[in-house]
Amino acid sequence: MSWLARFVVVREWVADCGSYQPPAVIEETVIHAVEGACPVASPSQVAKLMQSDGYYVGFSLRPSIVQELITFAETTPCYANRDPALPFYVGNRAKMEQTLGMPVLLAGYLDAHEDCEAYQKIRHDPYLLAVASQYLNHPAVYLRGEVAWGFPAPNTLADKIKTARVYHCDINDFKTVKFFFYLTEVGAEDGPHVYMKGTHRNRRFGHQRIGQGCAAIADETLVEIYGRDRVQVVTGEAGLGFVGDPYCLHKGTVPLNNSRLLLQLEFGIVPYRIWYY
Repeated sequence: MSWLARFVVVREWVADCGSYQPPAVIEETVIHAVEGACPVASPSQVAKLMQSDGYYVGFSLRPSIVQELITFAETTPCYANRDPALPFYVGNRAKMEQTLGMPVLLAGYLDAHEDCEAYQKIRHDPYLLAVASQYLNHPAVYLRGEVAWGFPAPNTLADKIKTARVYHCDINDFKTVKFFFYLTEVGAEDGPHVYMKGTHRNRRFGHQRIGQGCAAIADETLVEIYGRDRVQVVTGEAGLGFVGDPYCLHKGTVPLNNSRLLLQLEFGIVPYRIWYY
């Protein structure tokens, strides 16, 4: 899979072999429409936009869900640079940095979020599952998720590559769908997510062949190749959600002002035992 799924024609063929039938009615969801965001579109509408653009932006988590997740993040140990040997509470980041003698670039909760009720509501939400399944044309299978902080700190190029802060693509299955939710307000200098519109289907063959190796190509080179007009920066209030095909070239960015708390979860067709961010 990790070789064949690099190629657009194979990805689309696997999806076309599916036969997903959407539910007639979705009675409740963790998502709601808010002023300034797109109204809640049907799963088929979202899937259609993803087919053309690679992403859809405009979900919003209910405020109660956002608050539950923030409480979880503030009261549960996270792990500096995703290292299970370096637990700390986010309010004690300065102390952890003093202990390490270096800045903490990011912190994740490993799998602790799986015990958070609010996260489970998102993971099993019928509307989100319908969106994923509609796009995949197969019943969506949960692969993995994460809740993680990004902190304002100096980053070398090696740091950025290691923490998915350069343009890259993820190949965790022949085709997958990844949902993202901002749990803090994210402005242009707070580490927004960035993607290159349409690069999930419009990709140079050489870039398909190297797969995740695209991360080794300079960001500016990729922008010049695919066009600056394709670059989409996602900013918004706490609770803003968006969904994308992670084969589409994308990246997180380094927060310059405020720390960013992000939730992400991915669905695919087959749960292979690999994971790229």
